[in-house]
Amino acid sequence: QHPKICPECSTPYHAAATFCQLDGSALVEQEVSNDPLVGARLLEQFDVHEAIGSGGMGTVYRAHQAALQRDVAIKILHRDLAKNADAVRRFQREARVASSLDHPNLVDVYLFGELPDGSLYLVMEYLEGRTLAQALFEDGPFALARGLRIAHATAMGVGAAHRQGIVHRDVKPENIMLVKRDGDPDFVKVLDFGIAKIRNFSGGENSSFKTATGMVFGTPEYMSPEQIRGEELDGRSDLYSLGVLMYQMLTGELPFTGDSVLEVATAHLTQPPVPLEEKVPGILPGVAAVVARLMQKKRDDRFPNAGEARAALVNSWEAAARAAAEAR
Repeated sequence: QHPKICPECSTPYHAAATFCQLDGSALVEQEVSNDPLVGARLLEQFDVHEAIGSGGMGTVYRAHQAALQRDVAIKILHRDLAKNADAVRRFQREARVASSLDHPNLVDVYLFGELPDGSLYLVMEYLEGRTLAQALFEDGPFALARGLRIAHATAMGVGAAHRQGIVHRDVKPENIMLVKRDGDPDFVKVLDFGIAKIRNFSGGENSSFKTATGMVFGTPEYMSPEQIRGEELDGRSDLYSLGVLMYQMLTGELPFTGDSVLEVATAHLTQPPVPLEEKVPGILPGVAAVVARLMQKKRDDRFPNAGEARAALVNSWEAAARAAAEAR
């Protein structure tokens, strides 16, 4: 299968995608036959079979590592990144940390480095499934139990990275994969830890918000107020993004929208979201309270860390289960 592309907005997608998440258009296969890497052997051990996606950062390929009899995903970052010495240093430092992370809810990074032509690469575990963005488009809004499970697993993953000093900065549906694992169709894998920090060197303005003073990492719809202001970030910024994800999973809508990046950013800075209770009548007050706390404008008003957010999600999950049992 070839990677897909939207015929209306030209947004690239994984081969498994069906519809564009931006405008709902049916996707078409993207012609990749002229890609010189398809059919090539990289690093004397990876046979590249197909390109499975592309975007502002680069192209992702499915390859086979014969020595270990496994498929892998290889992300080849755009050559423009390699021309910026600071970008290379950031990539090497963050990729080194990302490859050391070991948690079931984080994508495994096996290898990283530079190809002979100067392109930077990451070799990661190959995941078959859907992004959360695809699942939201095709299935959303989610039932409460499903949304809580996915949010809890995401908190587990980002929390493991936070303990190693890594802030993701771009927690969004496109960076969360739902794969089948041990009978669970929604096993969460958080992607792009360690490389999100170099997104500002990609030159793409579609996925990042640019302030008057420079580039700010992230995607506007999911960015915390302090991220929009260009302040130094800690893990609580990712928790704000998690709150936005929960709101979207449970309502089928983003809490803040607008006709421009500036409108969306201003809403995050100044407007309260419509309360979850109004969007989802009958939702448990405890669940609404968790989402509201995650999305507080001031970071000091949020959960202090992912562990406490996860504990609150567990309590909400248990409360939901009790309420469902009592209703039967």
